[in-house]
Parts: sequence; structure tokens; C-alpha cells
Amino acid sequence: MTQAPRTGRLPRIALTGATGYVGGALLRHLSGMASPWPVTALVRQPPTRRLPFVTYVRGEIPGRLPADFPPPGTDVLIHLANENRSRDQDVLHAVNVAGTRALIGAAPDSLKGVLLGSSMSVYGRGAQIRVTETAPARPSTALGHARLGAEHEVAEAMRRRDATAYLLRPRFITGRDDTAFLPGISRLRRLPLRVPADRTYFSVIDVDDYGSVIAQLARRVLERAAYGTPVRTAVNVAYRRPVTLQDLFDVVAAPPSPDPLRWLPAAPVRALSSVFPGQRASRLAERLELVTRSHWADVGLLESEIGTALTAKPPETVVRSYRAYPPEQETS
Repeated sequence: MTQAPRTGRLPRIALTGATGYVGGALLRHLSGMASPWPVTALVRQPPTRRLPFVTYVRGEIPGRLPADFPPPGTDVLIHLANENRSRDQDVLHAVNVAGTRALIGAAPDSLKGVLLGSSMSVYGRGAQIRVTETAPARPSTALGHARLGAEHEVAEAMRRRDATAYLLRPRFITGRDDTAFLPGISRLRRLPLRVPADRTYFSVIDVDDYGSVIAQLARRVLERAAYGTPVRTAVNVAYRRPVTLQDLFDVVAAPPSPDPLRWLPAAPVRALSSVFPGQRASRLAERLELVTRSHWADVGLLESEIGTALTAKPPETVVRSYRAYPPEQETS
């Protein structure tokens, strides 16, 4: 990779989602720099512990976007705030699509590029083995459709500006403060489902490594602007090698923890859950689709942008380096 020309100043960042899981990891990464980049962060409520290199601006997407955000002089907009819990299609569209459109529309002329936190969910249902960014997007959930809509808003806006758009597509993000992925694997392990755990592959990334990826790609935005080579592209974000479901079962099994009896095939349970009425059955079907099929992304494009030092990490070692949940207690 080429080095960007020295500009004599630090890149200026506008950030949404600063108090979230990934936004917090990015700020931890920037905090470790000798000279952290200046960040203007859009937050509902400023945190108790404020970072000295961060200017906090009160607001919310889409309803309370302040007039001065992103601020004049912004080089890179890192958009990590989104709605991912609602089941209401209108709410998902209002925040993730219309909100993104309003945010990009308010960006100053100085903007050189946008990093958008998206997801591999845009590839849709079914097993994914070494899926690349050129695979067709076929989202199967309202959230997946909203994420793809946000991607289209960013890519089109940056095309009009002749600027860079990186549409970041991780699958499973784990690490410190993980309240979803490994705890979900722990619950799955206790179910009586028959799953080919040694042949089910997951692309994972530690949240702090994800923060590093975002910072490195923000640098790439400036490099591409300096050399006149902007791109608009999706980027799979993960380690090069996947981790198997069996590896994860081994991690979450607090000894002594015997394997449960496996008497229900996963495929019929997925199918039944998908046709039963009600949100609980629908949620179960989506979760089983996620954790009983392979979701393995090719990261060649990411490596072409930031190198291989981070992606070459063994995922099993990274996952085993912490426990994201308290050990299960025996009950009498």
C-alpha cells in the first residue's frame, strides 16, 4: 500500500454510534494513538467520562439531527448508529435508510468518504462459504433490507461527490462486553439440536480489532482522496480463517459441562419456526438460520486495503482469550 502525502494535520472525524459496542471500540483504538484524531461524536447523551479528543454533540437520527453535524471541515464520516432491534419495517427504514440519507445530505463539501457499519445479513439466507462482496444481495429480513437501503444511500451519495464509500459487512462481532454472540452460542449448545458443528463455519471479528479495521480504512479514505482513487465498495470484515461451531461450543462449555443429547435435526426445526405465526417463532427461525448454517466471508478485499497482519490472527485463539459471560452455576 502507498502512504498518503503528509498534510500537516490530523484527519477530522465525524462519528455516530460513539457510545455503542463498535463505536466504543473505535474510540479505544484512537485513544491508544500518540496523537488521537479529533472526533465530533453525535450522541443522545454525552457519557460521564469524556475523552479529551472528542467533541460531543447532542442529537439523534433521524429526528434530532443538529444543524452543525457533521461539522465543517470533516474529512471522514463514520456512521455506526442504526436501529437493529425493532421489528417494524417503517421504523427500520426511517432510522437506517432515511436517517442515513439525511446525515449524508448534511455533510460538508470537505467530506472525502464515509464508512458505514452494515452487515453480512444483506447476503440473505442459506449457507455462505467464502462469500465475496460480488455475491448478489438478497436480504431476507426487514433489518437486512434496511441495511442494504442504507448502503445504497451512502454509495450513491459518494458517487455523486466522487468520494470513497466503504460499506462494512461483518458477520459475528465478539469481544469485551459481548452480550449477544457467545451467550447465544451458549444457549444453542444447551438445545437438543443435531448440528454438524465441526462443519459449520463462522466469520468472526473481535470488536477491538473491528475498531482497528475502521481506523485503518479511515486512513485509506484520505490516501485515496490524495491520489484521486476513490472507491465505492462493500468490504467483508473478519479474520481470514473462520471458526467452527464446535470450537465455540468448546469455549462456552464451562467444565464440567457434558454435551446434551442431540435428538432434533436442525433443518426441520428451522422450517417449522419459519411457518408458525407470531414474532417469537419468527425470531427463533432467524436465530437458528444464523447459528446452524455456515456464514463464512472471503476477506481478500479487506486485505488489499489494510494488509494481512490483522486478518491472519487465528480466530480460535482470539475467541478463547476471554469469556464473554459468567460461568454457569449448578442448580440443585
